[in-house]
Amino acid sequence: MVDIPKKLNREKLYKYGERSENILYDIIKQYRDDAVFTDRYNHFDYIIESDDKIVVIELKTRTFGKDTFKTTFLPLSKITYYNNFKKQNANKKTYFLVIFGFPLNIFDLDNCSFEYYAIQYKMDIFNNYKITNNPYDFDKNINISIEDLKPVEYYLNIIKTFI
Repeated sequence: MVDIPKKLNREKLYKYGERSENILYDIIKQYRDDAVFTDRYNHFDYIIESDDKIVVIELKTRTFGKDTFKTTFLPLSKITYYNNFKKQNANKKTYFLVIFGFPLNIFDLDNCSFEYYAIQYKMDIFNNYKITNNPYDFDKNINISIEDLKPVEYYLNIIKTFI
């Protein structure tokens, strides 16, 4: 089993996640130059919008390698936010892409590179995942199988011409 770095302080975690967001944004821009990087307090990290479609993207950056656990989690509130967003934008087809950033070197989180894997939210698939309590707040977590994630480029290639 891999040693997991000791608990990181909040500021260090924020800077770590922010660095991952910037790296991913540069990757997304290679596929869609109209992608918008939202502000810190938005419910989603990136939005791509056309006249008839919207893709919202949420990035969850992890402090452990992709193969450390069999599942990774997404707060259930993100799905609630998406469903509300979808209702508010009923005149457009909406899609929710969840991306997970895994560090390539968990022993140097200040300078590591990331590998990004994604899954598109589809209710019929997500309804099969186990829901657990979030140990950090009152939210619940939906536990997504690592096996169901695809390299982010798979989805970005679809988005490149689809929307």
